[in-house]
Amino acid sequence: MQLSQLMEEAMDRGDYSPGDRLPTESDLCRDYDLARSTVRETLRYLQDQGRIKVVPRRGAFVAEQTGTGWLLQVAEGFFEAEVDHHHRAVDTRVIKAGRCELPDAASAALGLDAGASGFMLARVRRLDGNLALYSINYMLPEIENAVRSSEVMNGGGSLNRTLQSAGFAVFRARRSVAAVAATEELAQLLDVPIGAPLLLVTSVSWGRDDKPFDFYTSWLRSDVVKVTVEAQAAVSND
Repeated sequence: MQLSQLMEEAMDRGDYSPGDRLPTESDLCRDYDLARSTVRETLRYLQDQGRIKVVPRRGAFVAEQTGTGWLLQVAEGFFEAEVDHHHRAVDTRVIKAGRCELPDAASAALGLDAGASGFMLARVRRLDGNLALYSINYMLPEIENAVRSSEVMNGGGSLNRTLQSAGFAVFRARRSVAAVAATEELAQLLDVPIGAPLLLVTSVSWGRDDKPFDFYTSWLRSDVVKVTVEAQAAVSND
């Protein structure tokens, strides 16, 4: 994670521009005194985040950041997408946080028994001053202390990075998008008319041990938040 952060910072500073080839695995191993397996894992992570493209027998290249908004097929959350890559201002207000009995969908997604307890975090977020989304995260109960002691509770920082620091890095995730109409509660929270169209993003995140640890639902104002999905041709083994 430290190497990937250093490389992302170098790309954000412009040390490497889109299309530039990154140092080889051997160079990175030598420069940072790391094992080749660690370097390969870093490059795989950066590729999963959409920051680089790895071309067989040619190397790793900085990816073109042509998409805008929240790129759903990478492990990053809303905060990283908008703040780190698009340099926009995200303001967060915590609506509610605490232990609760998980709803059935959350307990099932987290592999827990019905009625199990978990940690819930509900937030309203603004993008460049505009109300953008309302989200509810349901997490494993052992995550509570890490989140409560972080800047996330004061509306600052990234929940995704807080979870990483606590040993809950996203190894894979499954996200779905649906069009829904604003209920009375959502209309108040997001300052839209009742019945206004919203995007509902539902996500489950798993760690490297293939254990789910976070289930969230986010209601997005599509006039404020742009959701991006990239597609590419499947790689043939022929």
